[in-house]
Amino acid sequence: MSVAPLVVIPDFTRYQVATAPVAAGKEQGLLKRAGKFFKNYAGIIDSRESITRIILDLTAFDIPTIAAAATRNWSSFCEAVFEGGLGTTTLFVAPHLTKLVAKLASKFFLDPEDQKHYDKLVRFYRHELHDEAGFKQGVSRILAEEPKDLERVAQVYQGVDKPERAQDYQNNAQELKHYFSNLNYQQARLKALLNFKESVIAFESLFEGSLWGGFGLMLRWFRKHILKQDSFSGTKNYVNKEEAAKLGEDKPLSFFQKILGGTAVLMSPLYNKLMMSACRDRTKVQRNKFLQLIDKGLDMTHGLFPKLGLLFSYTTVPKWIGALATVQGRDELIERFLKLCTVLPSWWLGHRIANGGLAAWFDKKLAAKHGVERGILLEPQYVNKWAPDPAKIHHVIERSKDNPALLEDAKDAHAKVLYAGLGLHSLGVFLITMLINKFTKWRVQNKLAKAA
Repeated sequence: MSVAPLVVIPDFTRYQVATAPVAAGKEQGLLKRAGKFFKNYAGIIDSRESITRIILDLTAFDIPTIAAAATRNWSSFCEAVFEGGLGTTTLFVAPHLTKLVAKLASKFFLDPEDQKHYDKLVRFYRHELHDEAGFKQGVSRILAEEPKDLERVAQVYQGVDKPERAQDYQNNAQELKHYFSNLNYQQARLKALLNFKESVIAFESLFEGSLWGGFGLMLRWFRKHILKQDSFSGTKNYVNKEEAAKLGEDKPLSFFQKILGGTAVLMSPLYNKLMMSACRDRTKVQRNKFLQLIDKGLDMTHGLFPKLGLLFSYTTVPKWIGALATVQGRDELIERFLKLCTVLPSWWLGHRIANGGLAAWFDKKLAAKHGVERGILLEPQYVNKWAPDPAKIHHVIERSKDNPALLEDAKDAHAKVLYAGLGLHSLGVFLITMLINKFTKWRVQNKLAKAA
């Protein structure tokens, strides 16, 4: 008698039940890893001024401006991409350019031994290089701030499993400590360092300031020769060629506009050179509050990234003067002016209102939950401000490091504040830009209706 072979029927029900928690576990693990990734990279974004500035520029101007232009027409979108791309490219390139300029300038102003350490010596501020007392204060400041800053960045990279990058920053921190601990004052070195520092700023002004000062002329060239549309692009969808001529939106560059556009190109290097020369007279600086403000603002942090005063003289002032001077008619002039009135508050207050407001709210919750004083996600002096400056990641870690539970909650809150704040800031700029675009459309259509 033959026996039929045993057939085993798979228990699919059991299989599905058994694997469901595994799938859920994988999904939860993926979400957890994603959360850790974004939390750690929030620290990287917030750890260096250059990265923070790039992200702020992208989210608070470039992205919302391009998005708003995309709702208009193809020409406006291309112009916005051209403007945003120019800004983002210079933000990425500028630190490397500054380092190259510093290396070249060191060949002219520093002795052979100091030339080897140009990237360290450029970290002095200009106002620290006028006398022995200032020099010693500069050395003390650099020793207190710069190595610690590099170590903070190393800690952030260590947290995202990038030990090589972390080790590079640690090595740079140790080099700075060793070098400045053994750096001696010499009168000849002091004069050479001041000339070196000011030449770096002057040549950077010549490049960046001239580039942004020429933005208006470049945009007109881009509009005429690339887009093949020699009229204000903001009204293209609802104004034809004849109507644009009637409204005065297709005017060629006048001689006066070319003069103003050329002046904007030279504005930054001439202004910075003039102000730095005026600040060499320390007696005048001590007596004049305006010169004191200029003296502190025309400088760079970490030797590479311009402070706000220098950033304004490099980019904002020459760019907007050049752009306003070379507009193609009254409608573009009014729109440009209104957008400038949006940019300036955004620069000064947008980050503080969006990120700062969220930081204040989360800071209050953290303090209540863990029974600690406020000032974890905010610098202590900003705790009761209506538009506070959110704390950098190293401050968050420093204030929370002795309490592991608080530290994890604080890092989570810091990441939420950063991403949500950037999103709110970007949305606000987008909505205001859209409103200005709609205002231009209303003005133009109203004028056409009256002329009909």
